[in-house]
Amino acid sequence: MRDIMNRMAGSKTEFLQFGKNSFAYVRKVNSDDLMLQFPETAGLPLGLELWGLFGADGMPLAVADDENALAEDAVDRELLTVRRH
Repeated sequence: MRDIMNRMAGSKTEFLQFGKNSFAYVRKVNSDDLMLQFPETAGLPLGLELWGLFGADGMPLAVADDENALAEDAVDRELLTVRRH
């Protein structure tokens, strides 16, 4: 059964590509961790607790100190969002 489900779902890469332009998730992030994982975010002040909007592939799309601002950003990008803990 698991094999059938895996074939139906496709590979992890295929799934990520499928959701890349459709889904995003919101989660709390620390600016220090964000800069370590994504060097392109360099320049953020250290030690901030922020909210991040991430594409289905895990890439950051936006960062804000207000979760609601990210929800609006996702709507503007026509993305369905979920909250990840």
